[in-house]
Amino acid sequence: MDMTAIGVVVVTRRREFFETGFSVLNDVRGDVFQHVEIDADIDYAPAQSVSNPVYREACDKAVRFLAARQERLAIKVIQADSLEAAFGKITATPTQGGFQVGMLFIDYADPLYDGISPQEIDEQLASFHTRLQEAAVPAFCSSFSTAVFASPQENRIRYQPMEYIECILPSDRAVLQTQLLCLWMDFLEHSYVNRRAKTDTRGLRRNTLAAFLTGFLSARAGSDWLGFYFTGSLVSNLITYFDVEANRLGALVLRGPSEHSLACGALANWQLYKKPFAVIVTSGMIDEFRGTLANLREARAKGFIVCAENRASQWFAFQGTISRDEDTRAVLQARGIAYVYMEDADNIAQDLRRAVALYDAGQGPVVLLATQAVLDAGDELDPALFAPALKECTAAPDEAMQDVLQDVMQIINQGPERLLWQCGPMDEEELALTLSIAERAGIALTDSLTHPGSVPKYRDGKRIPNYLGTLAVYGYSPRVYNYLHTRDKLNPQSQQCLFFMKSKLGQVSTPFSEGRLMRKLRIVQLTRNGAHMSPFTDHGLVMDYRSFLHHVERHLDVSPALRERRCRLMASVADTPSDVASKLPSTPMSPNYFFARLNHLVEKLIVERAYDYTGLYDVGRCGISAIRNVARTRRGFSGWYGRALMGDALQATLSVAYTSGTNVVAFIGDGAKGLVPDILPSFIENALNYPDRMRKNFTVFYFMNGGHSVINTYQERILFNRTSRQMRLVNLMSADWEEDICGLQVCARTLDSFDADMLAEALQKPGRINLFSVVVGHNNEGDGISLATATGWQRDAMQIEPAAVAEDVPLIV
Repeated sequence: MDMTAIGVVVVTRRREFFETGFSVLNDVRGDVFQHVEIDADIDYAPAQSVSNPVYREACDKAVRFLAARQERLAIKVIQADSLEAAFGKITATPTQGGFQVGMLFIDYADPLYDGISPQEIDEQLASFHTRLQEAAVPAFCSSFSTAVFASPQENRIRYQPMEYIECILPSDRAVLQTQLLCLWMDFLEHSYVNRRAKTDTRGLRRNTLAAFLTGFLSARAGSDWLGFYFTGSLVSNLITYFDVEANRLGALVLRGPSEHSLACGALANWQLYKKPFAVIVTSGMIDEFRGTLANLREARAKGFIVCAENRASQWFAFQGTISRDEDTRAVLQARGIAYVYMEDADNIAQDLRRAVALYDAGQGPVVLLATQAVLDAGDELDPALFAPALKECTAAPDEAMQDVLQDVMQIINQGPERLLWQCGPMDEEELALTLSIAERAGIALTDSLTHPGSVPKYRDGKRIPNYLGTLAVYGYSPRVYNYLHTRDKLNPQSQQCLFFMKSKLGQVSTPFSEGRLMRKLRIVQLTRNGAHMSPFTDHGLVMDYRSFLHHVERHLDVSPALRERRCRLMASVADTPSDVASKLPSTPMSPNYFFARLNHLVEKLIVERAYDYTGLYDVGRCGISAIRNVARTRRGFSGWYGRALMGDALQATLSVAYTSGTNVVAFIGDGAKGLVPDILPSFIENALNYPDRMRKNFTVFYFMNGGHSVINTYQERILFNRTSRQMRLVNLMSADWEEDICGLQVCARTLDSFDADMLAEALQKPGRINLFSVVVGHNNEGDGISLATATGWQRDAMQIEPAAVAEDVPLIV
């Protein structure tokens, strides 16, 4: 009877390691292993195993298990001092039919391999198995077919290898021989005894849903789309095929510490770069997206969210969300989230056509609730599913809209003297047109709390003179306030007009109460959705912003005298912080002081060293302070968007760091940090897969003021209450450390003072991750948290009493 020959490859230069393994093989050889051949470079001698009760128990169980088998196997042990030498032996020596490379035992406890990383070993083994496949040598290729022994190392991070079992070489030989025996028997049980295991693998089994996701998104966006997943049993096969296909097609596949973090990454990348996406999660996890799911809908983000789901007829499925007691489809419908329930594998094509139609409707992500039968299906798809969508035609404004456009052009061309545009998110063409029109017409520009940097302070290293700052419910800039007010009273409607572009003019847009918006301000609003036209709007434009800009450009006719007066009014509002707190180096630092110093440094780097960065701003006082005070060079992502969820900006950094073409700086409060998982482990896991993507600089400022500062200010400044326990947070101080991890220089440091030279170097160094915990105190001074702070005593010129404006302050937290 022909016997299968299993190749056991031992990579070692040390005789004692090889002899220990050989003694184990002799102890369990029995009737199953009828022939053993040795090809070794080491001058070895047969050695007896060390007597040990645990080892003897393992031997007895192994012999009993093997004796019950009918297989008859031949063993060929191949020893070499490197994988390269082992490959040469395997391919150079003719072998009888039925030879298969089975288990690999690799001894990297040798001092020669000190400092070798799991990632490097993974790459070596992946290359080794690829070359075996190219040489047509049958081989088992799985993590349980290879064991690597290494010396103990004191590493700050640890992660699971992809290609092997990680073992620390024990000093006790009895432990080593028992461990080798267990590894060998596990391999036999999982491979040769397992009838489903095959060495002549034919590649990945096709997965219909994964093929659709990768093929459809690639047809629509090339490689400029993102994949996200969080594993689970039911979706694991789908993810495996999806991961391989997405990487083959050149798309990024990123991970995070929670399902919520994936939604944050999808939202940020849609807002910043218009990247469509696919998110895959397992059963019941639709609830884990938090309010970010609604934010994705509000942003009209294009993508698919795949959630494993049970059959509707199944009796109370584990983690299921469709049962006699509940139905997640009703929740999705109530939130305005498009979905397709994919229950039957026979209806996949029909269901996917519905999903494509919903995707092309552009109303937000499409949730695919898929049963296991659908998730595991492997049928071919009709290529027509991937056909490009018909381009949307922009309708010309109707007669009524033409009248509004005429009125708006009269405002722009003839007055009033103060025009302020709050701009929503714009692409490069829209931004260029906006800046050109603003410069020629003398229009002041602002960004917002939800879209910081829609108009940046600097563009291509040059100052934008028309940019005044931020207008928002929180974080509005003093220049914006002073531009709209004279002696702390709003200028009359005859003297100014506010334009809200690409906006639904929600409460987050301004610090003004509804009464003031209705009675004290003249407002132009532009939106593509007529249902979003506010009751405060005097001139409403339901149209595409780009079409509006082209119309303005064609009809722009502002006199030089009016433009000069407008520019003089913009220049009259100073661009320097007037509060004393921003100049006082107290301990702990005030947010005012830290951000004033940081802005001075950032502006210096922008002008002198062409510094460029993408900002991420979390919900909290210091996120507000960063939006208000630190100059931007481009659009950033704000956690204040939509539901204003603490932690969204922090979780979004995990993907923006790998998709942004610039440096990335995140501003995160201690409340937001404590609400979501630590980003560093997932950040490094992504770096293992995409090491070339982190040649930029990535900095996170964690602000530690020991409380929910915005709520604290609301209590103290608006309601005149004392602080209370509900606002308190506990900060745990950690020792500073620095380490090179996966080719990245990681620096974790606590800052209790402002060191401009250190920060200048830290912010610019490529391939570096800065995790800076900034110790700051709480105060109620400035930073636009409330209109009540706009008239404080620290201003350069004393104004009217704060009570005169405090009575109309909106009570928002």
